[in-house]
Amino acid sequence: MGGILLDLYAALSQSPAPKRDIPLILYAAALSQTLPVFAALRHGRRLPAARVWTIAWCVAFIASDGMQLWWRGSTANNLWIREAATPIQNAMMLWTLSLWQRHAVSRLAFRIAIPLFLVTLVALIPTVGDTRTFDTVTGPFQALLLLAGALYTLVRNAASDPEGVTRYDWFWVTLGASLYFGFRVALPPFAAILMNSHEELVKLAYYFRAWADIGVNLLIARGIWCPLPPARSGGFFSWRR
Repeated sequence: MGGILLDLYAALSQSPAPKRDIPLILYAAALSQTLPVFAALRHGRRLPAARVWTIAWCVAFIASDGMQLWWRGSTANNLWIREAATPIQNAMMLWTLSLWQRHAVSRLAFRIAIPLFLVTLVALIPTVGDTRTFDTVTGPFQALLLLAGALYTLVRNAASDPEGVTRYDWFWVTLGASLYFGFRVALPPFAAILMNSHEELVKLAYYFRAWADIGVNLLIARGIWCPLPPARSGGFFSWRR
């Protein structure tokens, strides 16, 4: 998903070594974010609410990447765009996951978690201060929360309907989201610790994550492409799937 190219660019900006051209795999990973959006064209306005929110999540990544690239040439620090966009994107995914919960209690828990999650991040701002430090501290925390939510949704729904899970959008999207957030748990602190002493190793880790991001977007696009479920009542902000 979003930010792989810009994450590496930000990491390299902290390194004393000369900058090199960014490999094509990172551009390919960034462009692969459009795959779920194109997959959504199959169903158009008939997309269920959860898929609409998934597409909105993807578009939010594309928009934040575009804004960062726009600001990249200026002298101002553009990392604030990512720091502002990431909590919003994660809140959108929490809402998306709530739409796939089969029990009212689980749905409510996911939705209550959204304001608590945002308030916690706001409370951490004065204690961290520096933009890069804030990302290193809160990035893995946010990713861990979303990883737990995606895995919970995947395992819980699969246990309720173990046969034919590949027919459902939630299977592919939560599988892709689990892979996406799994990498975001470990890579930021790994890069922060090793960038100055083992820059090549850190770059290899980002390249590997870029390949994984392409796989993530393919998985999510596969979920968006799934046949539509039987029609249900409710709209964009529906409590139903």
